[in-house]
Amino acid sequence: MQENRIDLSINAEEETQVNDALQVLENVLMPKLIVLEKSEKNELLRMGDKSVAFVDKSLEIAKQDTALLDAFVDIPALEKDVDAISRLRALSFKVECIASAIDDSKALAGHEAYNTSLMVYSLMKNAAKMGHPGAKEKVTELKQRFPRTRTKKASE
Repeated sequence: MQENRIDLSINAEEETQVNDALQVLENVLMPKLIVLEKSEKNELLRMGDKSVAFVDKSLEIAKQDTALLDAFVDIPALEKDVDAISRLRALSFKVECIASAIDDSKALAGHEAYNTSLMVYSLMKNAAKMGHPGAKEKVTELKQRFPRTRTKKASE
């Protein structure tokens, strides 16, 4: 018996709503975001959870001692970057959760569909062996589309 852990259906109205929401994200965010080349990303310092606390504290200290730091540090620019980090991390978390759930659902739906298709193929092959009318033709049709890599014998 086939396994059916996912029962997802998205109607046309829901798909339109999701696409509209994605379009809003693209229209609002993309003009403000930066796209880096891989080599550029590799040159950047990485900011993890511990780094966030460090950056927040350094901004707090910089605002307390502007006389000393003003000549070296653009404190308003640092403040703007820290605010951007906070907002982007919050957005990123939400988007990554949705993207992860989409990937998981896609993987599960693909697994179930492929597994059930293998079952159909196997059952049709058995039906063809038993002489069920039309089964042999259906097996031939499925066999042409079966995504199996065939290896050639070394002697050929």
